[in-house]
Amino acid sequence: MGPAMTSVALMIIITGAALVATKWLAFGAVLVIWSAWRAVRLAKRDPEWYGGLKTAKATLVVTIVGSLGLAAYGISYIPQAVENYGIRRVAATEAAMYHVANSLEEYKRAFGSYPKDAQEFKKAIGESLPSDYWEQSLKYQSKIGDIAEQKESIERTGLPLNHFELRSAGPDGIIGTDDDIIMRDGIFFTNSEVKKLTAVQQLR
Repeated sequence: MGPAMTSVALMIIITGAALVATKWLAFGAVLVIWSAWRAVRLAKRDPEWYGGLKTAKATLVVTIVGSLGLAAYGISYIPQAVENYGIRRVAATEAAMYHVANSLEEYKRAFGSYPKDAQEFKKAIGESLPSDYWEQSLKYQSKIGDIAEQKESIERTGLPLNHFELRSAGPDGIIGTDDDIIMRDGIFFTNSEVKKLTAVQQLR
């Protein structure tokens, strides 16, 4: 009865591990089915030594049903795992943006204005803008008031740059799409929210 009982024990162990440790262990159900199938083969080949064939077959049925349940449990977790993975990628990018925002605030306290562009940021801070999770460099833009001015206008008027925007292109790597990750003055916005803000500013 050893092989049959081994299959049952494996199913119990894998079920417990999947519930307690990680749901991905549920895919160990494949090992349980193989073990039960082996028990049936051994019982057919040498029934006197390995126990009754009926018991082995019953064990196989039980392990298949239980294993299919384990597999379904594991598969049902995949969408949640994908969502959690996406959240972690966004969180890593936002953490990089917070780091840059802190550096920008230190720059503003020292010089009374944010840097004009990424080149000035690098010159003053001593490091380039970091990359997002997808290895794309963050985009930086400084602003006067609510409306971004052209570089020539900034140099001509000398107005302080008292607003900034950091932007990640997001998973698709394309700036201006809905998955962009955007920080303005330390606050995160979606691309649709930024478009609404821009439309309101243009009406003023």
